[in-house]
Amino acid sequence: MSKTAPVSVRLDAALNDEVTAIASALDRPKSWVIEQAVRDFVAIQQWQLAAIDEGIRAADAGRAVGHADVAAWVRSWGQTDELPMPECR
Repeated sequence: MSKTAPVSVRLDAALNDEVTAIASALDRPKSWVIEQAVRDFVAIQQWQLAAIDEGIRAADAGRAVGHADVAAWVRSWGQTDELPMPECR
């Protein structure tokens, strides 16, 4: 089993009640519910930061689509003459 570190978290009363209700419904301790929430948050943040870094690298390499091209494409959605998705130049 991996080592854990104690962490203190302050929650407002309403959020604490919600976490308590979820823990009860899952028959798990509140600490487990909070750990799962933190794991999910960290995973999402890591994904987002990696995606941003990838986008910056692509833009720096010149792989981008102009705003006007994207805006025209979006405006065409649902129209009979809908434009194809623009490609990177």
